[in-house]
Amino acid sequence: MAEGNFRVGVIGPGGLGGASVREISRMEGVELAALLAFSPEKSGKDAGELVGIGPLGVAATTSLDEFMQTDASTVIYTGRDYGDFAADDTIIRLLEAGKNVITPLPYAFPKARGGDAAERLEVAAKKGGATLLGTGITPGFFNERLAMLLTGVSNDVTHIRMQEFFNTADLGESLELLQLFGFGGSLDAANQNIAVAMLAENYLIQPIHFAAEKLGLTIDRIERQNQHRTAEEEIVTPAMTIPAGTVGLVSYAWTAYVGGKPFYTTEVYWYVGETMRPDIATCDDFWTVTIEGRPSLRVSVESKASMLTGEKFGKGDPTPPGYLLTVVAMLRSVPLVERAEPGIMVPSMPELHWKPGALA
Repeated sequence: MAEGNFRVGVIGPGGLGGASVREISRMEGVELAALLAFSPEKSGKDAGELVGIGPLGVAATTSLDEFMQTDASTVIYTGRDYGDFAADDTIIRLLEAGKNVITPLPYAFPKARGGDAAERLEVAAKKGGATLLGTGITPGFFNERLAMLLTGVSNDVTHIRMQEFFNTADLGESLELLQLFGFGGSLDAANQNIAVAMLAENYLIQPIHFAAEKLGLTIDRIERQNQHRTAEEEIVTPAMTIPAGTVGLVSYAWTAYVGGKPFYTTEVYWYVGETMRPDIATCDDFWTVTIEGRPSLRVSVESKASMLTGEKFGKGDPTPPGYLLTVVAMLRSVPLVERAEPGIMVPSMPELHWKPGALA
């Protein structure tokens, strides 16, 4: 181990967790200390070999007790989320044991959940002298950081809009999850799929509440709209086959009303195959942030392995760019949580940002 490296553990070596292990192996300043898997057949396997790279000398375990005994000071928690906050108990146990937790799951602004959820997490973190940070890109970057930064060059902001577009065609190992979201099913079934809508909502209304609190706004209500679309012809991808007439694009929009008017909208467009890609999206991993004000502006972000060559994937790396952005955001946060005061950590507002009324 290089002197001064942060010792990081990973929980859940699936899409994001596996990408985390691969990226840790490439980054200076961090080193893999432990890996917790959930499938019995992964127990005892070398972490590097599990994620398709050379041996790293760290054996995966399926025992949380064994994982807790390692010297990992910060944990990247990427266990699968079903919208029920089942990760609470494990995250609380990690925090109480003094292990910092960074996760892309919906823990970016826990107070938005209401009840005692945030208090339980805060108490556990302070008890163990640890820090919890929910981060990635949505939530974690596009709403909380980029959108807030862009408001700093506009007056009289009347509406903020964030859109995410993600092609799921390459998620071959996530067939079960894609089917759960309604891909390949009927439009009626997708529109009635309240469980999936709520799962997505857990992630995407937290940034809205964060923005409202930081900007000094009071939300009247938040409305959700389904925007699903069916495929006009059969789509065959490595992930799954979408029969003609079944759902090939799953889309939701959440709009927060302030003072009786729509003020903040977050939209997601998850689709299968290029034929289902909305016209505005110029590549598979694409986002827009729009500020309506004086003046108005829109920033579009596209991500690939290389802008120079146009390749989507890096050599020998199956990680979609959107996943890699999320992983890098988490790993770049390791020094922050290591230095932070115990408790729940949320993003800092940019120095310049809009607020209603007079200059603030």
